[in-house]
Amino acid sequence: MKNGCLLVIIAFLLCLIALCSNQSNHSTQSVAPVVQKTEQEKIESQFSLWDGSHYELTKFIKQNMNDPGSYTHVSTHYWKGDNGNLIVRTVFRGKNAFGAIIQNAVEAEITLGGVVIKTDWK
Repeated sequence: MKNGCLLVIIAFLLCLIALCSNQSNHSTQSVAPVVQKTEQEKIESQFSLWDGSHYELTKFIKQNMNDPGSYTHVSTHYWKGDNGNLIVRTVFRGKNAFGAIIQNAVEAEITLGGVVIKTDWK
């Protein structure tokens, strides 16, 4: 009887030790390496999947409109400039100072990080 209890206690301790060592191995294995975004992923993350508009350029346009609530996105296209920044052209509709809905366009230079550097209203 004494030997049976001793064997059970030893088996329990061995299981406990094995369980602790497995948990410490799992905790080090579950740490994922930091993955850098590719340049294309950085660019794509700046644009809406819904309508293709550029998030920061849309904010800029609305801040400079007569009636930001009248903003309607028409289209957005981009290409890489000579200096590595993006050139983004957005066509949109909105109300002018007289209340008429007009179509306008803005072309902007934007960093790969999404910062609007300069704009040119067309």
